[in-house]
Amino acid sequence: MHDLLIYLLAMVIVVPLSKYAGLGSVIGYLISGMVIGPHGLSLLQKSGESTSQLAEFGVIMMLLLIGLELNPRLLRKMAGPVFGLGSLQVLGTIVLFAAGVRVFGGEWSTAWTIGMIVSVSSTAIVLQTLQEQGYAKSVGGERAFAVLLFQDLAVIPMLAILPFLIADANVSVESAPLKKAMLVIGAVVAVVGAGRFLIRPLFKLVSQTKLRETFTALALLIVIAAAALMHAVGLSPAFGAFLAGVVLADSEFRHQIEADIEPFKGLLLGLFFITIGSGIELSLIAQRPTVIAQWVLAIIAIKGILVYSIGRFSRMRPPESLLFAASLAQGGEFAFVLIAQSQKLLPGELGQILTASIALSMALAPLLIKMTIKQWMSKLDCVKAEERAPDVVDESAKDNPVLVVGIGRFGQTFVRFLRANGYTCTVLDIDSEQIDIMARFGIKSYFGDGSNIDLLRSAGLDRAKILVLAIDEPEIAVKIVESLRPLYPKLPIFSRAFDRLHAYRLLHLGVTEVAIETSGSALALATEVLKALGMREERANSKSQLFYVNNQRSIRELSKRFQEDDRETFIQASKQMSDQLEAMLRSDPEELLVGAFSDLPARREASPSP
Repeated sequence: MHDLLIYLLAMVIVVPLSKYAGLGSVIGYLISGMVIGPHGLSLLQKSGESTSQLAEFGVIMMLLLIGLELNPRLLRKMAGPVFGLGSLQVLGTIVLFAAGVRVFGGEWSTAWTIGMIVSVSSTAIVLQTLQEQGYAKSVGGERAFAVLLFQDLAVIPMLAILPFLIADANVSVESAPLKKAMLVIGAVVAVVGAGRFLIRPLFKLVSQTKLRETFTALALLIVIAAAALMHAVGLSPAFGAFLAGVVLADSEFRHQIEADIEPFKGLLLGLFFITIGSGIELSLIAQRPTVIAQWVLAIIAIKGILVYSIGRFSRMRPPESLLFAASLAQGGEFAFVLIAQSQKLLPGELGQILTASIALSMALAPLLIKMTIKQWMSKLDCVKAEERAPDVVDESAKDNPVLVVGIGRFGQTFVRFLRANGYTCTVLDIDSEQIDIMARFGIKSYFGDGSNIDLLRSAGLDRAKILVLAIDEPEIAVKIVESLRPLYPKLPIFSRAFDRLHAYRLLHLGVTEVAIETSGSALALATEVLKALGMREERANSKSQLFYVNNQRSIRELSKRFQEDDRETFIQASKQMSDQLEAMLRSDPEELLVGAFSDLPARREASPSP
């Protein structure tokens, strides 16, 4: 209890001061540990094993959240930068540092371990600094994000490899590699299989109780069980947490799990970094300043030169390549995780020296990035992101029956049509310029992020009869629906869809109705073409109406059959429905319209007439 009190006091006092000084929270945690640890003021009692175990749990939470955020569609979209640039940076750094350690007489197991430790960079510091400076969306910033994403993924196999390197370094190595490999494979299959057939039904069952603490407890139970299973077969518990995160990422409860676990992760992760800091010997830094300075210089210089070369090789302009290099030329949070897991591979004081060197390189990272931006990025036309606090929605607007997210081209037409029919809407959008333009045309809208549930609630979500998603970013629309459906299962949600695949995903998540953004205008234009070709206006309009009704019905039916891993069967079903629709249109549309309308699924409760 005494140690926990000291830890929390250090968090409250030192960490805010560190962030205020521009060093970031991670450096603040490390400094806190150094101050209160046995090599500082010695405020901690000798028995800190329970606190260390609690801190290691923070690492498990970090790996879980990385697994939850692993988005296959984002990886496919950024496959080139992530896997191309990322693999070049990580593998290049590992090889260069491993070769250097071997040149100075280190063992191969130690060389590869050090290479992996210094290959990662600080995601928290880099993204925060780039965001503050307004260059997160620049070419260099986006490329840095892609490499950081690959590094986060690469940590998982690194954690899986470390036990084998430790076994290789020991004389008493286990003589059953095939048996161990089968156990590992079996454990992985068990976690994935449980995710497919057991976890989702359990979450659905628990969500019906509407007890949030039980929901959180189930998520933690799954994570701890996966971590314990991996530990039992000789792998890192963090690898089990990552696997559990990947399994849960495919669930509609993903965003709720993230929201519930986030506070635990931040607190426990802070304990982990304080524990790391408390183990740093200040006397060692005072005794070996030259050695530590050489390590810091080597990390920054070697990684910086390598990343700059990769940037130029990928045809980035020199200033952007410099920003790319400055953003990744430091150690990272996961380096401390890898050091903690590989103490047996780091002889003597090497672990302490690496910990201090990586912490110092991270402390220098914001300064290096800011200097690069000041000296070089002014030569590029990089637009800095404007920061604006969310608008406060008028109290009267919270009673509007329809809450709309997005006021682009699609949203404008939607809002104007409803207003012309006597219905008022409350509109949110994150584009300040678009909001100002709409105000000139008499459409009042509010600045705010529609993916933030708390912001939606403050805009009147609890009073709204219908929510409309008119945004043009498919993944954000999916995220909003995934977050809202468990909390508002009866709320009618109508959404704009980018294409049919996006429409299938939205309908599968429980959206009431979708409108593919190009289908209405394309159908209207095709109807006019039929008239120009000589078809009577009534007949052309009837065929257009028939096509629309049956196309919407086919989208709903196909959404039930759509599976990412069985495209061939789905394509055959889609082609069959398309043939049926063509045959229907060749018949007399007036005789078919009544039946077509009767086949449409029942709508949610209709809003009252104005």
